[in-house]
This record gives sequence, structure tokens and C-alpha cells, in this order.
Amino acid sequence: MQPEFRPLRPADLDAMLAVEQGAHAHPWSRSLLADAFGERYFTGALWQENALLGYFIADRVLDETTLMNICVAPEWQGRGLGRQLLEHYFARCRALGLGWLWLEVRASNRAALSLYASAGYEESGRRRNYYPTADGHEDAVLMQKRL
Repeated sequence: MQPEFRPLRPADLDAMLAVEQGAHAHPWSRSLLADAFGERYFTGALWQENALLGYFIADRVLDETTLMNICVAPEWQGRGLGRQLLEHYFARCRALGLGWLWLEVRASNRAALSLYASAGYEESGRRRNYYPTADGHEDAVLMQKRL
């Protein structure tokens, strides 16, 4: 059975938190995930029946959007779901009339950097020592794309 896109709802917070905590060493908190249901945000998620496989959270201001979080459950990583979520995000951006897309990613996250570059994002800057790590901090790579 193929995963399907369905929207996220506030009732999905427990599932989102489980995916987030499984996938990241420094996961978003429940309250940060809950903020994704605010007026300026939009989300998308991949489901297999009632199991949440991955999701994205983005904000929008005027004709710009920032991909705030994209997350795939560890047991589903490496199967192209991140790319599917990214493509779904692009489709939503087009439907919403958003032309400039932004994101930031850990400098050490080679898989994500490769995915974003292959999708047309270009590095536009860095935030030095932005993300916490087990032994200090690392840079955030800022990336942009024009739809």
C-alpha cells in the first residue's frame, strides 16, 4: 500500500512528537509543534493507514515561505519520503502563490543538503554556531529557491 498525503490536525500532536523525537537528537517540543496549527503556518503529512510516516511545517508571509521542519520517521528514512514531502510542499506553495522559498539546515546534515540542492535550493548564507550539538554548536546553512 502506497503512503498517502493527508493534512495534520491538532489531534496528531502525539504522533508528530513521536516522529520528531525518533528522528532528531534535538527535537522540537510539543508546544513548538502545536504552534504549527497557527494562522500563518501550513503543513503536510504522509500517512500509511493511521501511521504518521513524516511531515513538514512551513510558515508564510506575503509571497514568501520558510520550510521550518521536515521530518521522516527513522524506520521510513532512505525510501524517498523526504523528497515526496518536499514535492508536496512545493505544490502547496504554488497553490498558495508563494514564490520565494527559504530554509535553514544543519551544516552536518549531508543528506538534507543534497536533497535540497537537487530540488533547486541554493546556499544563501550561514548562521554561525546556530544549532546545539552534543559537544557545542554547529552552523545553519541558509538556502533559498525561487518557484
